[in-house]
Amino acid sequence: MATHQQKGFEQPILRSFSARTVLLYLSAFAFAMALLAIASPPGRTAFLTLSFLPEVLPNAPLRPLTWVTGDPVRQAVEYSNGAGYADADLYLPSEGRNHGAILLFLGVNPAGRDDPRVVGLGNALARSGIVAMIPWSDTMTQKRIDVDEIDNLVNAYQFLLEHERVDPERAGMAGFCVGASLAMVAAQNDSISENVRFINFFGGYYRATDLVASATTNTQTYKGHTQAWTPNELTRAVVAAQLIEGVARQFERDILTGFFQGLAIPEEARLSLSKNARAVHGLLSEPEPVEVSALVSDLHSDTLKSLEMISPSSRISDLKAKVFIMHDRQDSLVPSDESRRLADALAPEQISRYTEFAFFQHLDPTRPVGKLTFVKEAAKLYWHLYGVFRELS
Repeated sequence: MATHQQKGFEQPILRSFSARTVLLYLSAFAFAMALLAIASPPGRTAFLTLSFLPEVLPNAPLRPLTWVTGDPVRQAVEYSNGAGYADADLYLPSEGRNHGAILLFLGVNPAGRDDPRVVGLGNALARSGIVAMIPWSDTMTQKRIDVDEIDNLVNAYQFLLEHERVDPERAGMAGFCVGASLAMVAAQNDSISENVRFINFFGGYYRATDLVASATTNTQTYKGHTQAWTPNELTRAVVAAQLIEGVARQFERDILTGFFQGLAIPEEARLSLSKNARAVHGLLSEPEPVEVSALVSDLHSDTLKSLEMISPSSRISDLKAKVFIMHDRQDSLVPSDESRRLADALAPEQISRYTEFAFFQHLDPTRPVGKLTFVKEAAKLYWHLYGVFRELS
């Protein structure tokens, strides 16, 4: 009898819960859990990272950040760089103060300031509650690496820290390709090193002379193991320009520029070249890896000094920031071995993330991969970005 009464009590309750009602209850529960998660700092960081991810993945069908945030503000600004004024773009959240901030340096031959990818990245960071600053460089658009860019970045970062909407305790740098290396050198500067909380190093080089060796010999070497590597034409052009610019005499620079462009050098002219010009000619002639060290040592002293000054390796012990390292495993602009050398040089506790990817083509996640690989790579990217967002939150 008791069993019969119990069943009679349960059945009306079960019948009253239609599928729609169950779905509403489950949705309400999920929404409540999401609010609780977002209310906690780790949960908010996870939510922002997950919402930001579609902004950097191609052809993402949804852009959730646009649903829950106001339109960011883009401002063209000028800042003092010691020798005058330099240009930058600021991307500001729609409201509020005391935001985390990041200085982005795009590197050699960057996309223009109105390129949709650049604008999209700046807007997405601002929608995530981050002030983003992108300085612009004439020398970089000319495919040249200028030592003066380091001081330029130091001044840009100081300008960013002093902005009224920035919390200087939650600020860092990020760079792409050559821009990553120069940003890391700037972060070693005594005037800002204590204030750079982190740096995201994406596809940069560790030692410039190693990049010269790779670009001129079509190889990459790591821990004594050498393998074939085909450099991108942009890398070859930037390295050649850097080497040729260091030759003292103009007529020799003209000869070497013509040689790089495919013109033969007459024997008499070749024999008349100075020692450092002959070294550049040797490097541009696809030498064997064993020949590179001697050729590099014969470069002009100013060239050797500038290569050292633009290398993160030169003062790596002065870097105080946490480091996030990203690299395309098959990168044709800078060998991934460069990031491995950087990781080897840092103390383990200084490396917050080290991530090599299979679905990037240098800086864009557009390499064709299978669905399972894409999911794995996207998960790696999420975990990497989560670490960066945590420093900014």
